[in-house]
Amino acid sequence: MSQAHTADPPLAPATAGEPLAPHDIPKSVHDRVEAYWRRLGVSDAALLERLTWDCLHRAKHRVARGSEEELLLRSMEEAQRRLDHALARALGLPPAVDAHTLAAVRAAFLMGDVGLSADNLFRSGDPSPEFQARLWTLLPKSTPPEAPMSMPEAPLRFWLFKSPDIKHHR
Repeated sequence: MSQAHTADPPLAPATAGEPLAPHDIPKSVHDRVEAYWRRLGVSDAALLERLTWDCLHRAKHRVARGSEEELLLRSMEEAQRRLDHALARALGLPPAVDAHTLAAVRAAFLMGDVGLSADNLFRSGDPSPEFQARLWTLLPKSTPPEAPMSMPEAPLRFWLFKSPDIKHHR
């Protein structure tokens, strides 16, 4: 007797489609997502709060109720996705840009004091040309291609094997 297996519908929280209330999210998860945004360089308090709640709200729709660790993981993934999209938009690139280019600029942006605020990435409107130019300078420059050079021939001598150019005495 064969029964067709149907996929279970994705679990959605009770608040699907409604704005999140602070009591819907554990404070520890909210605080960790907010701290993550701070590590990514967001410092404006209003922007920080908006980005945190946006990530939590989007992640809440992708996890089962009561799964605090999964909610945190999905919220962090959403923060990373938003940072990548903001960097691509600021560089004038499509969001589905080559992953290597985006990873390079993300790493350069996050690794050092480059004089650019992450707050500027999330402001509405197009980034200023100066900001965009500074981002482009963060991209690593490839080294020039190798220049082929001539190399004098050098005979190979295998001392473990008999070589035809070496005379052996019997």
